[in-house]
Amino acid sequence: MSAEMWTLGGVIVGAAGALGAAALTSRAARRAPLATQRRDKRREAYAAFVGVATELTLAADPNASGGFRINSASPDPEEWVQELNTIRRRLLTAYPLVQLEGPEKVERSGMAVMNTAMDLVMAADNVTLADVPRLMQVSDEVQKLSDAVAAFLVDCQAVLRI
Repeated sequence: MSAEMWTLGGVIVGAAGALGAAALTSRAARRAPLATQRRDKRREAYAAFVGVATELTLAADPNASGGFRINSASPDPEEWVQELNTIRRRLLTAYPLVQLEGPEKVERSGMAVMNTAMDLVMAADNVTLADVPRLMQVSDEVQKLSDAVAAFLVDCQAVLRI
């Protein structure tokens, strides 16, 4: 083979390599914004869910300034439970976005928050003004909900770092 053929072969191989590198760079450049968009959508879904769960925690806390209190101007227990149910329904509405965005670990963690929220509202439904032991059960359920939300946040943070 002559030198011209070797030169032509080298040019062809070099051009193919350059085109391949450009294709890989272009592909990576397209994927980066998609990954960022996906992470942002997940973050929005998770934040909306956590926001409503936190609102439920604050509304249900018997010792919170806006919550149900025995020794001060307390709201009617039925009105209180209705308020908690309204917030819980908003939580139910926020959960499908968590399911859509996934992954499965975050989904399960979100379902744990949902179950704990339901237990909390059921415990609150059993409270009357004079029923201090049941009010303590509500406090326990508020703590369980706070713990479930904290576990959900840990799972969300792990997913969003990827």
